[in-house]
Amino acid sequence: MFFYLAWNYFRFVLIIFSALQVFFISIDSLKYLDQLPSSANLIILFFVYDFLYALNYTLPISILLASIIFYLNLTKSNQYTAFLALGYSKRKILSPILMVSTFLILFYIGLNATPFVYAQEKAEAIISQGNFSNITEDLLVKYKDNYVYFGKIYPLIQKAENIKVFKLDSNGILENFAQSKEAHFIDNYWVMNQAIVSSVPKQLILGAKGLEVKEEEEFRILKGFRPKVLDTIYQNKPSVSIIDAFQSLHILKKQEANHTKIRAILYSFILVPFFVPLTIMIIAFFIPSLARYSNLALLGFIFIVLSLVIWGLFFAFGKMSVSGLLSPELMLLIPLSLLCLLSLFYISRINFKM
Repeated sequence: MFFYLAWNYFRFVLIIFSALQVFFISIDSLKYLDQLPSSANLIILFFVYDFLYALNYTLPISILLASIIFYLNLTKSNQYTAFLALGYSKRKILSPILMVSTFLILFYIGLNATPFVYAQEKAEAIISQGNFSNITEDLLVKYKDNYVYFGKIYPLIQKAENIKVFKLDSNGILENFAQSKEAHFIDNYWVMNQAIVSSVPKQLILGAKGLEVKEEEEFRILKGFRPKVLDTIYQNKPSVSIIDAFQSLHILKKQEANHTKIRAILYSFILVPFFVPLTIMIIAFFIPSLARYSNLALLGFIFIVLSLVIWGLFFAFGKMSVSGLLSPELMLLIPLSLLCLLSLFYISRINFKM
């Protein structure tokens, strides 16, 4: 029984997911129809990246909608009634659906810890044909006793231009100044090429040793400040993996800086996706034992609208939290906790509902 129900549910997930993916990619491709590159390889790469980008939106809602179609189909064909008559409880019938949906959500969360989340940027880079639309400009970063200015940062190719480093002593007085036209992120450091380092004397005395200028082949700065970490901290709408978000959180906590945006990103990627199995629990409670007990068409419509509303609310709350409008705990954790309590209430009573 377990494998039969699990496979049937997974089959509906695949069907709905495939349909939504085709729809999303078709609409997105129309937007870039006149900008597609002439190279066949680049076109294929664009569709691959666009597929991965679409998955970020379509997979959670596909898992949720598939549970509705699965239950309605099971009830309409009287299989639900037959399983209940054979002695299976409603909770036992629900268990394979919950296990499959939870496994898929964990897979989805795992994907968000990989470079999968940068698929949109890579697709846009193909459309812009090397112009790299995702560029961070005029960025000032404080790192320990250093203030670092970046003229431009290219996160995808891990490169920066027009870098200036101001090192201060314990009293906040300028100690030395370094600048370079170009730097690359190598071995967990930003490496400035052909850096010109100017050292300021500690005591400005007439006739004493003055400004010392020297050129260094390589000048290493900002350990651990990966390009996507900088992009996450300072961009208004960053796309960032869970690993990069944790690194950003560690850096911001170390510097005692505001990390509201990073918390919102982590909540959105790690906790919010679990609204899917929680909503499935609520839906399972309201599924009738017999098809004659309810209008299945109307019930299906209500479930679909409810699912889209819940998904839309969490999506909107996540975006508002990342933008810093409201606290992520208020916008994400409290609604998710309420949904969790409601789901546990219904799942505890599901076997007693006729």
